[in-house]
Amino acid sequence: MKRFTIFSIVTIAAIATILSSCKYKTPSEADLRYAEDEATIAQLTADGKLYTLNEFLDSFMTEEGNYLSDTSLYRIRSFGEGKDEEGNTYYLFSIDTIRDKGPGIYIMGRVTTDDYGGNFYKALVIQQVVEDNDGEHQEALRLSIDAGSISGMYPRGQMLLIRCNGLAIGRYANQPQLCVPSYNNNVYADNAKQKIGWAPGRIPVARFKAAVKRIGTPISKEELYYDKITLKDISELNTLKNLKRFRYEDGKLVKIEGIHYTGECDINYTRGNCQTSGSPSTNPNFNVFAPTTENVGYPQSRYIADADEDYYSHISMSEYAKEANFYLPGAGAAEEGDVFFYDASAIVDYSEPYLLAKLDGINEVVIPVSFIKAQQGWQIDDVVWTSAEKTEGTGYVYTGNGWSTALGIVHCREYSGSVQGILSYYEDNAKYLTDWDPTNWSISICDLSDLDLKKADGTVWTPIEYTPN
Repeated sequence: MKRFTIFSIVTIAAIATILSSCKYKTPSEADLRYAEDEATIAQLTADGKLYTLNEFLDSFMTEEGNYLSDTSLYRIRSFGEGKDEEGNTYYLFSIDTIRDKGPGIYIMGRVTTDDYGGNFYKALVIQQVVEDNDGEHQEALRLSIDAGSISGMYPRGQMLLIRCNGLAIGRYANQPQLCVPSYNNNVYADNAKQKIGWAPGRIPVARFKAAVKRIGTPISKEELYYDKITLKDISELNTLKNLKRFRYEDGKLVKIEGIHYTGECDINYTRGNCQTSGSPSTNPNFNVFAPTTENVGYPQSRYIADADEDYYSHISMSEYAKEANFYLPGAGAAEEGDVFFYDASAIVDYSEPYLLAKLDGINEVVIPVSFIKAQQGWQIDDVVWTSAEKTEGTGYVYTGNGWSTALGIVHCREYSGSVQGILSYYEDNAKYLTDWDPTNWSISICDLSDLDLKKADGTVWTPIEYTPN
């Protein structure tokens, strides 16, 4: 018994010594990321094949998908109108499941988006720079992931290696994306009956993390690969009327010089001036980046044009983005105290500064202005309301060349420069495929830092957020 006790003490002491020498080691960057070199990547993909992004689409994405059957129906608006040059039906929504077993199926790309601004919700876009006989070119793919703040795990500039076995490649509104099948039966959605059915869904975050390895450390957004394009290039691309070609362009990181906001948006499917009445929470056409959609939830788009306004496109933003309620560059509202209501019976005080102008068919209207306004010259954001009730009606602003109904947006064209972001082609309803509307194209920005705009005199655009009076 005595020998057993001594042996036990010695054993316990030895174990205590071993345990006391073990210290917790905080994981380093090297522990979380693999080296960005060919040997490491070859080793990680040794059990299968590493595809370029376009090779991946060509190998595993079909037009109809392999998920369509009598019991697995896509949403109604997925197909039925619009065909390719061979007369085959286009599918705007599709799902191709990828085998789980067998050799590994790998893709690799660098993240080009972040969700800190809220404009890329539960989604990433990756790009791969491929070199061939024609030189370098960019390939891109969207990743749909069921995780908020995904950029905390996979920041912009991070290279990802993804094992795609067991996942799916699909198209949502013609946009290719890595996904899983998802059935939608939201009876409260806008046009709900048209949207019931199978469509690409978000990959569960645990499943995505198990499939992904980080390669190297993130690079800055300035070091990413940008295609330098023009609005004319987008217009010419659209004339091809080829949805398959559009899929290879969607998701690319682009930079466009020489653009300006026009202050316009689509009002009841017609291009028109954004408005200042109401507020972003009540007026879907308000002159901010992304006012309410009245619970529909689509990305809001605002028009941009080139210098001569020969070509145009959109910049889009979600109404849930942090900067959704910032005024468009150069836009604003009437300044308090500068609103003038025309009253034919009013007595004019000619000792105060005033402006003579024609208004709504009336020969001359005397419009009082403040001394400051008189010194500065008539300001574009000064407003004249023509309604007798002095509350609602047609708003006019003086542009120096006459009166305009472009209330709160006339300054927009004064700011020009560049935009960088994700080139997007979005079409979610097959019945519109015969229109080939150029407004289906847009640039999706991460946040307002992706805009670089200034006036001709060098004044840099400063973002201003809408605030209720």
